[in-house]
Amino acid sequence: MMHAKTNSHWRCCALAALLSCAAVTARGQDGGSGLYGGLFGGLSALQGDEFTLGGATTTLNFDSGATAGVTLGYDYSGSPWRSEIEFAYRTGDASNFSGGAGAGGDLASTALMFNGYYQFATRSAWQPYVGAGLGVATEIDFDIEGGSAAGEYSDSGIFAAQVMAGTRYALSERVSLYGEVRYFTAGSPDLETDGGQVLTVDYDTLDLIAGVAFRF
Repeated sequence: MMHAKTNSHWRCCALAALLSCAAVTARGQDGGSGLYGGLFGGLSALQGDEFTLGGATTTLNFDSGATAGVTLGYDYSGSPWRSEIEFAYRTGDASNFSGGAGAGGDLASTALMFNGYYQFATRSAWQPYVGAGLGVATEIDFDIEGGSAAGEYSDSGIFAAQVMAGTRYALSERVSLYGEVRYFTAGSPDLETDGGQVLTVDYDTLDLIAGVAFRF
């Protein structure tokens, strides 16, 4: 579970960022606005297989998890570039802890990212693209059940980055579908319980997503 004490702070930050983006894009609408919003979801696979707690390293397995998110962006007229703000949630189940450290667990995160994309020109409705993003993992939370490491470990405000590649398909002038593969990393954060116990884990995911975008 995410800590309630950080939720209101990050909701305010996310709202302020989204409003700022909307204001900037709205000023450019008279020149051919490319303002769009989107929704996406898909699979998220955690790439790590261990964590460190109290100087001891524990190995474990992560099952394929899920990701979902929303975007607000701007497609610059006459340019191959577009930019967007994204808020995403990721989760993955953990099992097979070595040494009796845990019976099972869930490693989840929320992230606010600022992305830039380069779109390749084509003569069809298909448009491949590549992109990169920087931002912050607003919270990473590892809930471990049973065993010697049982507890709720979390941290917030962690620098994050991602790279992605995909393709969009225009159903109409206003609606597009897209598929994408991305690599997301928040480094190796120190997650802490309310009691001060610290767990260090690598947080890297490989995501396969599908989404829809609506031009306003």
